[in-house]
Amino acid sequence: MRQPSEQIQLALGEPRLVRAIAWFVGTGVLGYLVAISWFGWREVVAAWAGLGWRTLLIGASLASTAYLWRFGRWEYSLRCLGYAVPRVRHLGIFLSGLALTATPGKAGETFRSALLLPQGVKVPHSLAAFLVDRASDVLGMCLLGGAAAWFVGQSLTWAWALAFATIVFGSCGFAYLLLHPVSDAWWRWLVRHLHWLPVKGGQVTLESWAALWKLPRVLAFSAVAMMAYGSQALVFAWFCHAAGLSLPIADSVLIFVQATLFGAASMMPGGLGAMEAALVFQLAERGVGEGIAVSLAIAIRLVTLWLGVLIGCASLLRFASRIPTNPKK
Repeated sequence: MRQPSEQIQLALGEPRLVRAIAWFVGTGVLGYLVAISWFGWREVVAAWAGLGWRTLLIGASLASTAYLWRFGRWEYSLRCLGYAVPRVRHLGIFLSGLALTATPGKAGETFRSALLLPQGVKVPHSLAAFLVDRASDVLGMCLLGGAAAWFVGQSLTWAWALAFATIVFGSCGFAYLLLHPVSDAWWRWLVRHLHWLPVKGGQVTLESWAALWKLPRVLAFSAVAMMAYGSQALVFAWFCHAAGLSLPIADSVLIFVQATLFGAASMMPGGLGAMEAALVFQLAERGVGEGIAVSLAIAIRLVTLWLGVLIGCASLLRFASRIPTNPKK
C-alpha cells in the first residue's frame, strides 16, 4: 500500500492536473476579456496604450517582489516549527501555491500542504503557516491603509489604528489561551456541539499557529506584509501617474488598500469583480473617466493577481514534471 506522500506524487503527475490548471487560468483570462468587452474594449485598449507596454512590464516586475517578501515570512514560520526545506525547492513549492490563489480567502494556497508533505512537513504545521500568512496580511493592510490615510489627512485614520490594535491584541490573547488553557473542557464542548467542524483535527493546527503568533513576531510579520502589498500599491500609484492622473501617491495607495480589503471581504474567488468594482468606484469619485478607471483596475489586477497565477502554474507544472511517474510501491 502506498504512503500518503507517494499518492500525492502520483496525483501531481496526472495529466488531469495540468488540464485543470489550464482550464482554471483560461477561464480567468476569458472572464477578463468579457469584462473588457463589456466596458468598451476600445476605450480600455486606448488607455492601456497610454500606459505603454514598458510601464506594464516594469510594473509587473515590481509587483512580483511581493511574493519574495511573503516567501521569506513563510519560510521563517516553518523554520520556527522545526523544518528546513531546501530553499530553492521551497521557493518553487511556495510559488506553486499561487496557481490557486484566485480562491475565496486564498484558501487554494493550502495546496502547498500537499506539496510539502513529501518534504516531511506535517499538514497541521503548513496549515498553521497559512493562517499566519493570511492573518498578518490583514494586519499589514491595516498598517498600510493607516499610513496612507494619515498622509492624505483622512478623518478616520484612527479607525485603521483601532482595527490593527484590536486584531493584534485579540488574536494574541486567543493564542495565549490556546497554549495556556485552564482546562480542555472547552475543546470537548466544541467537539460535542460543533461536530460538523474539524475541531479535533484542527486543534494541532491552531496550537501550532498560536506557537508562532507571539507579539514581537506578529509585528514583524505585519511589517513584511506592509512591504509586500505596499510594493503593489505603489505600482498602482505609478499606473495612475502614467495614465495622466494627478492623484497623490498616498491617495492611490489608500484606494488600492480599500479595494483589496473589500475584495477579500466579498469572499469572491480572488475578489474577482468586487475589487475591480471598488477600484473603479473610488477612481470615479475622484473624477476619473470610466474607460481609464476600468483600464487601471484591469491593469493592476493583471500584474498582481493573474501574473501570480501564471507564475504559480509554471512553477507547479515544473514541479510536477520532476516527480517520478512510477514511485516505488
